[in-house]
Amino acid sequence: MDKEIIGPISTEVTEQVRKIAGEDADDLAVMQYLMQASATAQLIRMRKLEESMVPIGIKPLKPTVTDTIMKLPIYPPWISLSLINGSGAALTLWVNDEQDPLEEAMIAASETYSLDMKYPVIHTLYLKAESGGTTIPRIYGKEGKPS
Repeated sequence: MDKEIIGPISTEVTEQVRKIAGEDADDLAVMQYLMQASATAQLIRMRKLEESMVPIGIKPLKPTVTDTIMKLPIYPPWISLSLINGSGAALTLWVNDEQDPLEEAMIAASETYSLDMKYPVIHTLYLKAESGGTTIPRIYGKEGKPS
């Protein structure tokens, strides 16, 4: 196996083989079984990840956003979102965490913002209008299958 192609999977398998095959190092059947089991587990993980990319629905939201941070929990998690900021105030959007966001954006009035993460990793939105302002954005999210 080429470690550059397989990367961390190869390292994980090698470590598992060393732990179990320590006393049975000559037993090729044990090592072969471990390699096969690990490869099967990785294939299952990859399949679940691929399945999670398929949208299962679109969820609309229309919150009233003020100059206080609003937290919107998202379940099931979204793959992508489109936010249309109406004619109100400009707003700030943080995705998943306001302190260390996955994505952060400032969206002016009458502007549209789109975000596509390819996988369902959007689980919380934080919104805040500019100081003293209010806006009612329309948000559309493609729901993904949680893995």
